[in-house]
Amino acid sequence: MTIQRIHLFTSIGLICGLTALALSQSVLPVLAFFYCVAGYMSGMKEVSKYTSFYQFFTVFFTAIVTGAVIEYPFVNLPLLTASLFFCALGSIGRIIFFEKLTLTGGKWFEPVMLVVAVSLFAVANLTYGYGWQGWTFPALLIFFQAYLYKGILMDQKQLGAHTLKGYRVQIGTAAPEFSLPDQNNDLVSLGDFRGKRHLLLIFVRGDWCPACHMMLRTYERNNKKFQEKNIFVMAIGPDPVGVNREMVTKLGLDFKVLADDKQRTAMRYGVQLEEYEHLVEDTYDEGIPLPASFLIDKNGIVQYVSRPDKVGEFLNPGLIFPIIEKLN
Repeated sequence: MTIQRIHLFTSIGLICGLTALALSQSVLPVLAFFYCVAGYMSGMKEVSKYTSFYQFFTVFFTAIVTGAVIEYPFVNLPLLTASLFFCALGSIGRIIFFEKLTLTGGKWFEPVMLVVAVSLFAVANLTYGYGWQGWTFPALLIFFQAYLYKGILMDQKQLGAHTLKGYRVQIGTAAPEFSLPDQNNDLVSLGDFRGKRHLLLIFVRGDWCPACHMMLRTYERNNKKFQEKNIFVMAIGPDPVGVNREMVTKLGLDFKVLADDKQRTAMRYGVQLEEYEHLVEDTYDEGIPLPASFLIDKNGIVQYVSRPDKVGEFLNPGLIFPIIEKLN
């Protein structure tokens, strides 16, 4: 088992949270607060890398422990603990419920979670007087939540501005040809499937994108159904072959991920954003692809395109099964 597979920083985060619990009733309770915050940040560090339930648990656990260590033995309502629960939910909830919220839907989610977290935080400290610890350590987590929300808002605005124009490739048109290396560095072309299989082409933004991880996992869970319908699932992203190989192993994917590192194929399909800014991750020199999917029949004709105004619709594979029934 490699370091990648055991979620190193997530495990460190969980250990920090457990250590904080152990120290909370010792002669060094202040040290427990530092372990809480360190554990939370450590768990958050790998969310974009793995998007696993182990990470989600660690983030919620360390957030709740941060409030619980301050409020124990809970002689008052645990408002601070509740505040940090909503703080964690606002930070990673879009990833957990991505199939419903998508990238651009449910824009109310993060601001509502932030308002609830801040309100409970203020009421708890003003009502019960938890001292400087009550104001300082939870505030660090809430500040981080606000920072993430700023990044999500920036992302939504950029995606919305571009997708209003629609994608270049439309239903009923011939799919643009491509020839790209897969994760094993084998060249794969659209023509390889002509007259043989339907192709579900998924554009992803890269290995850094947690939403894309959730999308790929969703398609992996449905891959057997796709195969029964004679559909070959294939993803295209801007990362090089080596990064794609690691991602396929990390996510346990049973389909190909092609390296479009110059993003020429994304440009042909009209799903490429030339300029893109992100608060956390470095951007690619060529810009970034937009999350989108295209169902191409075995004659090379596009039969389905995910909605540009609802980025993330591709997460519902059931949308394309009725189309496939007609084709078959």
